[in-house]
Amino acid sequence: MGGEIKEISLPYTKYGIPAYYLITPSEISSNLARFDGVGWGLSHSEVNDLQDFYKKNRGYGFGPEVKRRIMLGTYALSAGYYDAYYKKAQAVRTLIIDDFKHAFTEVDYIITPTTPHPAFKIGEQKDDPLTMYLEDIFVTGASLAGLPALSMPAGMIKVENGNKMPIGAQIIGPYLKEADLLNVCYNISK
Repeated sequence: MGGEIKEISLPYTKYGIPAYYLITPSEISSNLARFDGVGWGLSHSEVNDLQDFYKKNRGYGFGPEVKRRIMLGTYALSAGYYDAYYKKAQAVRTLIIDDFKHAFTEVDYIITPTTPHPAFKIGEQKDDPLTMYLEDIFVTGASLAGLPALSMPAGMIKVENGNKMPIGAQIIGPYLKEADLLNVCYNISK
C-alpha cells in the first residue's frame, strides 16, 4: 500500500504496566466513590439502619476485579502513599507521553502486538490477576498517553497443541487523529 516500515524506540513504555495499574485504579476509586446506593448505583431495599445500608450497598453491583481495583486505587491515593506511588506513576506517564510525541515526529502510525501471547482459555487465568495484568503490556502506553489506538486481527499462529489461534495488532495514531486511524485500519483490513 506504499507504506514504509521504520523501527522506533519507546523506552519508557516498559514502565507502562506499573504506572497504568497505579493510575487507573486510583481514578476508578475516585470516580466510583459516589456509587453509595443513595444517589448513584444499585441499592438493597431491606436494611436495618444507616450503617447496615452502607455495609450492604458500598460494593453492591461490583465484581471482584472492580473491587480489587478500587482497593488498590484507594491505597495508592491514601495519605503517606500518594507521593510514593501515584505521584511517581504520573511522572512516568509524562515520560511515556514524551516517548510517543517523539515517535510521532518520525512515523505516522505505530504498530505493536496487542498482547504478548495468543488468547488463553476462558477462565484459565481468573485466579491470577497479575498474569492477566501483564497481558496489557502493549496497550497500556497508548492508554496512558491518551492516544487513539485500535486492535485488529493480524493473523493466526500455531500454539502448543498444534492448533492455530488468532493474534491481534494494535495500531496507534497521533493525538486527535481518530478518523485518520480508522481509515488506515479500514484500508489495512481490505
